[in-house]
Amino acid sequence: MLRCLTVAFALSPLLAVAQNPNDERTVEQASELVPLCRQEVEARYVARDIPTYQWRASYHDRANTLYVDGFIRAGGEDVTVACRIARGARERYIGVDIADPRL
Repeated sequence: MLRCLTVAFALSPLLAVAQNPNDERTVEQASELVPLCRQEVEARYVARDIPTYQWRASYHDRANTLYVDGFIRAGGEDVTVACRIARGARERYIGVDIADPRL
């Protein structure tokens, strides 16, 4: 019983962070969007069991929107990717467009 309580108290700060949406990162610069875009795109391919190899991207902003234009090599094909987000938005609000009919 004591061991269970110790584990619960040890994990409680982690649970509080995971449940508090105010602790989620916000995206302020287009360069911050590049790795987030890559992670999201790769996760979608992993879900379909399609291997990915190379990633290249450029980024820019226009008004209050941040953009990433990229390419990923997935399953032997080069695929165009576009990500966008409003400046200051939480990372969960990333918009992702992948020009691949397999997804």
